[in-house]
Amino acid sequence: MNRISNSLVLIGILFSFASAQITTQINISSTYDDNLLRSHLPESDFVSDLGLNILYSPGKSNLRYFLNPDYFKYQINSTRNFFMNRLGFNNQIALNEEKNKIFYFGAEWDIRMNGSDYDYYDYNQLYAYANFNYNKGAFFLKSGYNYRYRSYSNIPELTNNRHYVFIQGNSSFPTRTSLILEADAGYKSFGGQELYALSGGGRGAGRMGGGYSTYSATQIPSLSQAVFLARVAQSIYTKMGIYIQYRKQISLNSNSSYSNQSDYYQDEELFDDPFSYESDQYSSQLTWMLPWNLKLQTGFSLSTKTYISENAFLSAEDSIGLGGIRKDEQKNFNFSLSKKFFPRKAWLKSLSIALNYSYILNESNSYWYDYKNNFASAGIRWNF
Repeated sequence: MNRISNSLVLIGILFSFASAQITTQINISSTYDDNLLRSHLPESDFVSDLGLNILYSPGKSNLRYFLNPDYFKYQINSTRNFFMNRLGFNNQIALNEEKNKIFYFGAEWDIRMNGSDYDYYDYNQLYAYANFNYNKGAFFLKSGYNYRYRSYSNIPELTNNRHYVFIQGNSSFPTRTSLILEADAGYKSFGGQELYALSGGGRGAGRMGGGYSTYSATQIPSLSQAVFLARVAQSIYTKMGIYIQYRKQISLNSNSSYSNQSDYYQDEELFDDPFSYESDQYSSQLTWMLPWNLKLQTGFSLSTKTYISENAFLSAEDSIGLGGIRKDEQKNFNFSLSKKFFPRKAWLKSLSIALNYSYILNESNSYWYDYKNNFASAGIRWNF
C-alpha cells in the first residue's frame, strides 16, 4: 500500500509541475462493510479505493476536462476487484453582463470493468446534461435536462436509456432560512428482452438462482416517474446549519412487470432500481464547521418503498411470492468527520482526511430483503 501511495503522490506532483492549467487529486480510502450483499446472511470484507482525478482547464475559460480512474480492491474476495473509469468535460457560459444567468452543460463517459467471475456488472455509460441557472439575489432558479445511456456488456436486455427534466427554486429569507422546492420527471426504457424461469427455486439477494432449465422471454417495459422535493435549511449560527427534507416519488406507470435482478447485488441499480418503486422519504442533516478546519456532518433518513410489480417472498421455500406486493422501510444513519490541512508546500495545495460511518436497517415483508448494514471508512485526499 505504501508503494502505491508513494507512486500516486509522485504522479500528482509530476502533473502539477507539467502545466499550471492541470490540477490533480489523489484519493485513498479503506472501508469495512459488514454486509456487502445487503442480505439477511451477512458477508463482510474490507474494500480499498485508489483514485486519481485529473482536471484540465485551457486558458482562462470555464471549460474543464477531467479524467477519473478508480480501482476497488477487496481484501477477502479479490475476484470482486474492479475498475471504474470516468472521462468528460463541463462548461458554463454567462448569458448576460451581470452573470446572473448561466448556462451549464457537460458530458462524461463511464466504464466499469470487473474480472471474469463478476463480468455481468460491466457496463459502458454516456451521461450528458444541460442546465440553466438564474440568480436573483434571494431567489435562485435552476432547470435542466439530463440523458443517460448505459450498456451492460453481458446482460444486454438491461441496457437502457434514461431521461430526466427538472426545475428547482431556492429562496432565502432574512431569518437565515432557505426554502428549496423541486419537481422532476423521469423516463427509462430498456433495450432488450428479459428471461425468466417458468419453474424452479426462489429468488435471493446476493445469490445465483441455479437449477432452472426452462425459460421464457418478454419485453422489459419502460418505466416513468415524478419526484417532488421540499427542503427547509436553517443557519443556527455562523458555522452551524441544519436542513429537513421531504421527498416523494410517484410511478407514472399504470401497470408494469419489471422486477429487480436480485442475483446481481453489487450494482445498486441492478439490485434496487429507483424506477421500480414509489417512495416517501424524510431526512435531516446537521453540518458544523468546527475550529482547526474540522467539519462534522451527521444525518438521518426514513424511507418507505412500495414496489410497483415485485412480489414479497414469505420464506426461502416460497418460489412464487405469496406475500403480495413488496414493501420496505429503511432507516439510515450517517456520520462524518473531516479535517483539511494547508501545508506550506508549493506543489501541494491541501491535504484532507475523513472518517465516515453509516448504518442501514432495511425491514421488508419479503424474506430476502430484511438486512442490517454497517460500514465505516477512513480516507485521505491530496490536492495538487
